[in-house]
Amino acid sequence: MALNTTEYALGHRCVWSTCNVTGYPSIYREYKVDCCTLSVPLNYARPNRSITISMSRLSPLQSTSQNNTLFILMGGPGASGWNLLESAALLIPAQLGLTIILPDHRGTGLSTVLGCDDNDSQTITTDCITYLISKWDIEGLNQFSITAAAHDLSVQIQVYQADHPGRISIYAVSYGTFWLDRFLQIYPTLIPSAIMDGVINPILASVSRYDLLASNVGLQFLAYCQLQPECHSYFPTDQPPYVMLYRILAELETNKQQCIKEYFNEYQINSETLRNLFFKMIQSGETYMDRTVIPAVIFRLNRCNIEDVQVLNFFFRSSLNKTDETETKENGPGFLNSKVLYLNIIQSERWLAPNESEIDKETVLAWHRSTLMAPNNSEQTISFRAQWPKYPLDQYYAKVASYSPLLMLSGQLDPATTFPLASQLASITSKTRTFYGIPLAGHVTVNIAKVGFYCPLHLMLAWAFPNNFPSEWSDPQCIRSLPTTIDFVGATPLGQGYSMKFLNISRPFGNDSYEPISNSNFRLKGYVPNFYLMSILIFFLFSTFST
Repeated sequence: MALNTTEYALGHRCVWSTCNVTGYPSIYREYKVDCCTLSVPLNYARPNRSITISMSRLSPLQSTSQNNTLFILMGGPGASGWNLLESAALLIPAQLGLTIILPDHRGTGLSTVLGCDDNDSQTITTDCITYLISKWDIEGLNQFSITAAAHDLSVQIQVYQADHPGRISIYAVSYGTFWLDRFLQIYPTLIPSAIMDGVINPILASVSRYDLLASNVGLQFLAYCQLQPECHSYFPTDQPPYVMLYRILAELETNKQQCIKEYFNEYQINSETLRNLFFKMIQSGETYMDRTVIPAVIFRLNRCNIEDVQVLNFFFRSSLNKTDETETKENGPGFLNSKVLYLNIIQSERWLAPNESEIDKETVLAWHRSTLMAPNNSEQTISFRAQWPKYPLDQYYAKVASYSPLLMLSGQLDPATTFPLASQLASITSKTRTFYGIPLAGHVTVNIAKVGFYCPLHLMLAWAFPNNFPSEWSDPQCIRSLPTTIDFVGATPLGQGYSMKFLNISRPFGNDSYEPISNSNFRLKGYVPNFYLMSILIFFLFSTFST
């Protein structure tokens, strides 16, 4: 890299001003919200063309004696920092005295957006690829990369610190952990501490296998119903929840799922709808309690009596028809998420792991059709795989930063960045990193604080700013107080509240007893459940998490 980012940062200053966005207030939860946009080289090796990078700031309205700043890196790739504003302000109250910075990755948000036309459209077509090459040329398009974003982050941090001396830490989620790792490889001395949550393994993880790995976590999740008698008792021994769901999906493929066909045509539910809906419910730490109703939904789709139809109608109406809140805050294509940036990075260095070879579209689609719960993000990616102009891999690819002190948090039931891959990364970085597994948590563990489980959030904050918080916040013993079972039956007030939210009844299965349903009601013809697979799964649940 020809440009010295430290010298560049010292020659530039942030002019903080009101953010030019729609739907976001300038004061939110006792924070003042403002923005800074910086001009940086498109290509740090040849700084003859510029783009802009932006960051938003949440400053406590009440002044504090200490100047502590937490940079939070969003996932994606392609998602902007604006996706995190509300959650960050909720989870880290202004009264804690921290300033929060949310950088927008180059290519999204208020940074220069990577789009398909002059209006930054995110509709991916062959014409989009033609436009991108025409506007940026191949070399320019290559600069919308993880490494370039790491250089951007170094500029943002150094520009900010020049005017605001104090402790800066970085907390990264999902793809942000990949971005952070790249930054720490190149700039290991700029910050005193860092945290990764929802950790991507740079050596083993690949997006091409995402659906398969996510579905395997869905299988593990349903296994907890089978392991807990109060849930298991609703299912016959030869049809545990995962077997019943596989059959329902197979029936949907051929339009033979009688319950949906007879009562729920208005929702246009197919196998993709159900896979994606269940995936969203298990995906995030934020949906920690949403997922608890899934076994009951499976059970009711299979039984389909009058009460089941009423309950399922409420479930589908509330789950499928609700408007995505992010859609109401769109400030233009690419503001919250740039699909173009996503594809540029995924196609170039995230589609395959270093030990994987190319796969064809038929294989990708067949993998997806075999899943229980998955988002189906891969079809568009593989469709443009050959045509997309991929940027060359650099010396940082598939490497891991040796930076310390670094904390890694991983949810045991994370379908996006899976626990086994995070554990493998932890095992090879144990000399420089501290790793905590969070039982039963999904993707991005601090979000379980939203339902009252504060341990991951406290561990993160105490790691970032050890002198600011009680010493017990840094004690991983708090992990022992987290749930190790899942309330599938509405046994707790919290579980009953979420059952009411999704099913309009306080107990998901609909009665107060846990008496088994007769096996004769559920016999499958010509299907032998894979008990060998189930035995391996149960062994995995215990052996993996005990490492």
